[in-house]
Amino acid sequence: MDATHDGPHADHLGDIDRHTQLWVQWDGDDYEFVRLSPCDEPAEDDDACTLFAGHDPGHSWEMRDLPHG
Repeated sequence: MDATHDGPHADHLGDIDRHTQLWVQWDGDDYEFVRLSPCDEPAEDDDACTLFAGHDPGHSWEMRDLPHG
């Protein structure tokens, strides 16, 4: 997927428990593994956001139909 924002990027690697997820975050060649809470913002159709709490604006359901370049 192409980057759609400036700054660090992240990818979900797995769930540790229902309150903690393992993510890898990177910015250029620098990366780190981090434990983050899931975003708990519900969508209008009751679909939960699949990103982490405190992510940049734009929930996962708002990005489903973005064109890929």
